[in-house]
Amino acid sequence: MNNIPVKKVLATLIAGAFFLFFWINGPLQVADVLGDLEIEETEYAKPILVGAHRETKSFGEIGDVETRGDGWVLIDKQDTGVDNFGMVALEGENVAFDPEYQRRLEGKIKKLIDDPIQTKPVIDGDFLYIEVKWKDKTYYYAESGGIIRHIKGYGGPINVGILINDNGALERVYHISSKETQSYLVKVQKAGYYNTYVDLPLEEMHEIDAVSGATLTTTAIASTVTDLVHQFSEEFTDHLDQDRWMSSFTVEAIDSWLWILHIMVIGLMFVYGFQKKYKKSKRDIRILSIVSVVYIGFFMNSSFTYISFIHPFLGTTLSPLIAFYALFSILGGIWGRNTYCTYVCPFGHVQRLSVQISGKRWVSKFFLSNKWVSGIRNAFAIVLLTGVLLGLRSWGNYEVFPDLFGLDFASGWLLVGISVVLINLKFPFIWCRIACPTGAVLDGISTVCKK
Repeated sequence: MNNIPVKKVLATLIAGAFFLFFWINGPLQVADVLGDLEIEETEYAKPILVGAHRETKSFGEIGDVETRGDGWVLIDKQDTGVDNFGMVALEGENVAFDPEYQRRLEGKIKKLIDDPIQTKPVIDGDFLYIEVKWKDKTYYYAESGGIIRHIKGYGGPINVGILINDNGALERVYHISSKETQSYLVKVQKAGYYNTYVDLPLEEMHEIDAVSGATLTTTAIASTVTDLVHQFSEEFTDHLDQDRWMSSFTVEAIDSWLWILHIMVIGLMFVYGFQKKYKKSKRDIRILSIVSVVYIGFFMNSSFTYISFIHPFLGTTLSPLIAFYALFSILGGIWGRNTYCTYVCPFGHVQRLSVQISGKRWVSKFFLSNKWVSGIRNAFAIVLLTGVLLGLRSWGNYEVFPDLFGLDFASGWLLVGISVVLINLKFPFIWCRIACPTGAVLDGISTVCKK
């Protein structure tokens, strides 16, 4: 009984319960409270926009003349001409009625369609779409920005634009704006993901392939497109050539079964790192490094980061691949010596391989003590985690991995990654030692479980 590592067992149970809970229940949704307000309209309390003209009936008042002994009557008081107050509009709400928003949508679709077109904004209930006349055909354009905020990708809500043709099918889907990592967006674009939406009828359920390595982004786009189509009223189908049961429309991005192969390869790396039966030779570690860089880095381009821990609290669904990846990494921190950073992380292996290839000819002693290095890295991790939890989702893009292996030459993070690798030749593992928040979290778990 005394040999049972109580802390490790307890930590394993907590980690298992954590993943099991979110596997069953999904993520905790961050509610946009103002966006979910339900307004009850009555004859006497009809909300209007501030500044909008409203015709109202004047209230009478009790007069002082008794009529025929039957009681008091209401006598109309002369209208003073004072406007009634309208309901206070909530900031960010009712964007459909904002002329600036209408002009922005018209300008956007004119840029997206590189042809002369005619546009006209149409209010559909409390929803706005743009009617587009293009080459003697009519299309309908709408965006999710400012409307759909409860569906989140890696970096929060994704502003998606959809163009519907008069046959009742999706003509095109556009990524308008988001805080997603740029290299993931490039990967989605190169994979032809948006083309899979072309000609999908606006009814029934459709399944399309998610992009491996950008699963969160692509599933979020699919859910956003679904919700955006549902914003159109039933009367909208009158504009189409045939009736469409748009409320039944669903498009879902599904992980291909390739994720099972991915997680098996990653799992074997964890097993190799954790086992103690076979000696880990330099040759074996070199092979492991090459497999990690080529397979996880360039082929999958999918990393496990500190953000993976807190995604369920931010309203983001974990894909099965990332969920297992995260679970293995946590267990590697509990039962091993941070197995992920030591044996699996492809960016760590890039640094290791580059030092080995250089023959260590430029290696120097690190310029800070271990105490300072640990303190700086932990401070980085705490600041970043706090910022993301407080809503600064773009801070989750603090990661050199995707842009380096994605070879995104338009991204500044690629230059940062290359610079880190070059500096690493003089100060080995400088990123891991001083700047990696994921390493700080996993080392923290490992340290706590050993004490």
